[in-house]
Amino acid sequence: MPRTAGNDELVMRLVENALATPPEEREAFLRRACEGDTALFDQTWTYVLWEQRMNGFLLDPVCSRPDGQHPFAPGDLLDGRFRIVREVAQGGMGIVYEARDQKLERRIALKCAKIGFGKRLPPEVRNASEISHPNVCKIYEIHTTPTDRGAIDFITMEFLDGETLTERLNRGPLPDKEVRTIALQVCAGLAEAHRNQVIHGDLKSNNIFVTNGADGKIRAVITDFGLARRPEASQHAVQSGSLVGTPDYMAPELWQGKKASITSDIYALGVILHELITGKRPQLYTEQRAPKKLGSVHPKWDRILQRCVDPDPLKRYQRVEDLSKALAPFDTRLWLMASAAAGLLAIASGLITYETATAPQESVRLAVLPFTSVNSQTFLSEVLSKDIANQVAQLRGNDRTDLTVIPLQRAIRSNVDTIQEAKTVLEATHVLHGSFKDENGKLRLHAYITDARTQINTKEWKADYAQGETRYLPVALAGMVTGTFRLPALSVKATVNALALQDYLNGLNFLQRDSGTDSALACLERAVAADPDSPLTHAALGEAQWFKYYLTRDEAWLERAKQSVRQAERRNPDVAQVHNAAGLVLGNSGFYELAATGYQRAIQLDPNNSDAHRRLGRAYQRSNQLEDSLAAYKRAVELDPNHYRNHQALGSFYFDQSEYEEAMKHWKRTIELAPQEPAARFVLAGAYLVLGHITEAEKELRTGLTSGEDPKLLQALGTVLMYERRYQEAIPNFLRANAIRPDGHLLWTHLGNCYRRTNAIAEAQKAHRHALDLADKQLTKNPRDGTARSILAYLCASLGDRKRAESEIAQALYHAPKDAETRWWAAMTYEALGRRDETLVILGGSERGLISSISRWPELADLHQDSRFKDLLQRHPNN
Repeated sequence: MPRTAGNDELVMRLVENALATPPEEREAFLRRACEGDTALFDQTWTYVLWEQRMNGFLLDPVCSRPDGQHPFAPGDLLDGRFRIVREVAQGGMGIVYEARDQKLERRIALKCAKIGFGKRLPPEVRNASEISHPNVCKIYEIHTTPTDRGAIDFITMEFLDGETLTERLNRGPLPDKEVRTIALQVCAGLAEAHRNQVIHGDLKSNNIFVTNGADGKIRAVITDFGLARRPEASQHAVQSGSLVGTPDYMAPELWQGKKASITSDIYALGVILHELITGKRPQLYTEQRAPKKLGSVHPKWDRILQRCVDPDPLKRYQRVEDLSKALAPFDTRLWLMASAAAGLLAIASGLITYETATAPQESVRLAVLPFTSVNSQTFLSEVLSKDIANQVAQLRGNDRTDLTVIPLQRAIRSNVDTIQEAKTVLEATHVLHGSFKDENGKLRLHAYITDARTQINTKEWKADYAQGETRYLPVALAGMVTGTFRLPALSVKATVNALALQDYLNGLNFLQRDSGTDSALACLERAVAADPDSPLTHAALGEAQWFKYYLTRDEAWLERAKQSVRQAERRNPDVAQVHNAAGLVLGNSGFYELAATGYQRAIQLDPNNSDAHRRLGRAYQRSNQLEDSLAAYKRAVELDPNHYRNHQALGSFYFDQSEYEEAMKHWKRTIELAPQEPAARFVLAGAYLVLGHITEAEKELRTGLTSGEDPKLLQALGTVLMYERRYQEAIPNFLRANAIRPDGHLLWTHLGNCYRRTNAIAEAQKAHRHALDLADKQLTKNPRDGTARSILAYLCASLGDRKRAESEIAQALYHAPKDAETRWWAAMTYEALGRRDETLVILGGSERGLISSISRWPELADLHQDSRFKDLLQRHPNN
């Protein structure tokens, strides 16, 4: 933002901020904020003096101005599309209206500046429009409309029903669980903004909206990114321009005229967290605007709050993700996964960031303190503490981390048994400490790695060990340390004993093909029995059990996979194979970022592991990091060009982006490498199908079925027959597929459509209701599954539930905005709702392959006759 007296927005922000300070401080404040710009100071100071004399006339948001501050009125039609319904909110400079988008037939919020505060939106709003996250109010589009006062910019946004966090807090204190939920969701949204290199700049409780998501659970949404700024070209995001923000939420450096940054947003977040906990804002300044130390709130919150609002930006959390971890420390990744619910999954997307090769070197002085005994044998605690310390003492640093381990004996000799003492006496930067407790016949370990400088837990670990298993503890905790600081693996590598080795190797070999899953299970179960001490055997068995679940969708196999991975982690959590196995289970529940973090660590430990690269690509793709996803897939192919799953995955990536010809290349290679694998036939037939090669698709599927009935091939054959309008022939294939694997929501959706086409209306509705139940079940396990949610939206539309259909398809497109299958079902949904305009909007933003494929789908025959669709098809001819 240019620093000029003619900049209305800057002037009025300075005026607002000056008026929020005590009268005797206003002139000094403005002189600091204007940084020697005498023209800017003269103009703003004049406004402040007039405002003091007029007692609130200038900034009063309720008062009507003679010249009219309100650009629009109810009933106005903007751009021939947006009908103003009512004014819903306004602030010092902006007005928000409820409006109706008549083109897309949806309720929206419309925001613009008041008359006199600048007719054009700042370009920074465009930066905020690029943020897509459930905890950030979605900006749809930026428009300009002519008025008798000249062109005025406005933005259209998601309409939120609910109340501001300020209003919610005014109604009374929040329960602790709700405090944590809201805090984590705000962290998640702000982390996504920062990941897009956008600084909010005016974060406050009045800019956080509390509403309910489609699942009925609380949803906190950050709004008003009107002050958001892209960072300057540097390693850290900072805000260009002069002083902005709301006084009580402004970091001390902003009062000194410095630029806003990630850490100033975190300062504001700390103020909001204080409000959530106590119901009021903290007193952080003296009367002279000098920062002062935050008073105590509660022992479990004090360290977190103090670090957020530390006057020194360098002592605050440097990333929102770090604050998230402090707010919601997780025990083990699988324990977190097991407790996952729909409301938590959206949060998880903001919890993790990825390590980079250019991360600065860190000096770590790790003190090991004696583990305490809660109600277990003191002697056992002392022995285990020594064993743990001895194992950790063997760890070494690397180029990223300069590690010094301060021995346990030194802590004992110095009578050090607290974190603060470890910091002052031993000069430790981090402390490994914890406790043991006898519980239900098992020894419960609760361990922490705490940053001694901030008193924040960097890592927390809980695990139960049966009698005789405590020998695993030292290695497990050493692995906790190596994983936390990204250190080299333990010098004693994880191995498999001689009795189990051949079964272990055979099991891994069978795991390379879907058809080998049963054989792999048998081998790896024997390997675990022969070597129960190795994390490798348990991790491999967990993978085999996960693949069995993937092929059968039998929940019992998923539970077994979780248990096996937990067993592997209890022996050593920081082994490449353990990270790989854990990632499969985490990704299945929508924890894509957690899975990606594990895969990245697996790659660091084993750089040439193509499975880890391929799975990392999938995790990236599901979290919409498409460039990173493609790079990971290509790396997997480069490392192992003869593994059919690598080509299958890369082909699927291209297919999901509607790049069907590229998908075909890799899927043909998949067939060459694994001609007997049903999955290879399935994906190649899918490419033939969408390219219009119906005969070739059917041939591939029937060839695959000669080796035995496979549910995916039977379902795909039924779909091919639907393309050919052979509905009576399709039905038996769907029923046979269902007899083998009965939980497919897509299968039942297509079956219902076949029944409808053959006039079996009651059977059609029954099939669609069952499909809806199955899709709901899938979303319970993974609410971020955009495809499942888009199919659910279509089913709601076909069964007459318009309101839910609209909500579900909006969420599906949020979670998977570029996924071809999700967009396909979005088109189906809008057609079922009779909203042709929105169908065409979806298709107009899609790749030519998707449009060509839809032109052949008989369920959309009416759409094919629309002249607008024909024009689209003409612009996007068949591949």
